[in-house]
This record gives sequence, structure tokens and C-alpha cells, in this order.
Amino acid sequence: MAAPSAGSLPAFQQKGLMAADRGRRVLAVCGMHPDHQETLKKNRVVLAKQLLLSELLEHLLEKDIITLEMRELIQAKGGSFSQNVELLNLLPKRGPQAFDAFCAALRETKQGHLEDMLLTTLSGLQRVLPPLSCDYDLSLPFPVCESCPPHKQLRLVDILGSCAFRE
Repeated sequence: MAAPSAGSLPAFQQKGLMAADRGRRVLAVCGMHPDHQETLKKNRVVLAKQLLLSELLEHLLEKDIITLEMRELIQAKGGSFSQNVELLNLLPKRGPQAFDAFCAALRETKQGHLEDMLLTTLSGLQRVLPPLSCDYDLSLPFPVCESCPPHKQLRLVDILGSCAFRE
């Protein structure tokens, strides 16, 4: 059965669908990856104490990560710690490219030790889990739920079947 088109729904439902769609698009475009957010959070105090902003802000401005208004807002804060905290508050809201651009700006402003710290933390968050072991008799057929749609049955067999190729 085809999904109802927006034109066949009452106006209040159309608005809800459009708002939901817009929300998904905004989230996909605007949000920083959760691992990047967590990396910034875990290193927040060190970054707030050690960042040297003057040249760094220019790099972020050049890469369209911050705007002129944001730079002025950051620079209006009293003291380097407060300025650094303001930047760290803004970064997670500046899109999926903000973390990589921030790391590049750190490298370009001779603050590579901070970039290294961030990348070390990030790699710890992104550890890959080992594949599941096959601790069952491979000669037995795989059970397949008959009520599952065929495309899901295939996926299940493909996933489980990959264990059969390991020795």
C-alpha cells in the first residue's frame, strides 16, 4: 500500500509531516557526530585551559565553521578561559564537519598536541567490537522466521552465513 501523499491528508497532519521531515533534514545537516561531541566533552577542561584562540578563530571563520558574529561573541567574553568555553559551547552545533575542521585548525596553528589528544580520545570511543563467534554446529540449518518479510530473512542468512566461512 502506498503512503498517503501530503495532499490527501488534513492540513494539521500535513504540517506535522513537513515539520518532521524538516527536523530530520536539519538534524542530518546540523548535528556533530555523537562521538565527536563526546570527545570534546571528555577533553573540555584541558581545551578550555590550553586553547590559543586568536589565529584559531580565523581558521574556523575561513572554513565557515563560525560566523563573524560568533567570533565577536567569543572575543567579547572576559578572559581566555571564558572565550575557550564559549567556542566549545558553539562547536557541537556547527555541523558534521566542525570537528574535523577544528582539528585541522589546531594543527595549522601549532596546537597539534591538542589535536593528538582529541584523536586519541576519539579512537578510544570508536573501538571496533570483535565479530561474534560461531559457537554452534554449522552443519545444522539456520532457523528462519517464516513470518519475517523475505528481505529480512535474506539479511539474517547473509549475516549468520558469514560465520560459515571462518575456520
